[in-house]
Amino acid sequence: MHDAHPRAPAPRAPGAGAPAPSVTAPPAAAPRGPVAGDAFVSRVPWDPDRPKVLVVCCSDGRFHGPIVDFVDHEVSDRADLLALPGGPAVVDPWNSSFDEARVFAAALALFEAHHDLHEAWLIAHERCSYYRLRHPAATPAELAARQRADLRRAATLLRARASRLDVRLVWAAVDGGRVVFTAVPDSPAADGA
Repeated sequence: MHDAHPRAPAPRAPGAGAPAPSVTAPPAAAPRGPVAGDAFVSRVPWDPDRPKVLVVCCSDGRFHGPIVDFVDHEVSDRADLLALPGGPAVVDPWNSSFDEARVFAAALALFEAHHDLHEAWLIAHERCSYYRLRHPAATPAELAARQRADLRRAATLLRARASRLDVRLVWAAVDGGRVVFTAVPDSPAADGA
């Protein structure tokens, strides 16, 4: 009789070769977040005032903690945060997709209508999968140059849409196990890119 589902091999008799490895399922992860009526209460007090700063960054979870740390210490203790794959790439429909750019435009319109924004910070990071998928043949140096050029283009487009915003450009890179944030100048000649 032929079984459509293969079975694990039977253990070998002593001396018949190496014993079959033991196969066990990994332990189930404990549930996270409010479960069965429990609630999480934030230690951060509520502040009804709207933020005046918008941060657009990539949603890559590896950079989430360092970006929040940077924003809290260098930008604003309360910023509107728009995190999505590719981050600032979505400002320009030619660098992302028209659908992604429309989502960004709708979010920006909401922020402009209901928040008193004065600044926008565009943060890109090295080794971004969004860019690696779109430009698979590019070297890391070519991708970094492309991202910096796209940051500048996004700033130009954002300033055209919302001229009252002070737009800042930032590059995040890993150095010695830490993320280092550096300003990206508006001119490519100013940073050698």
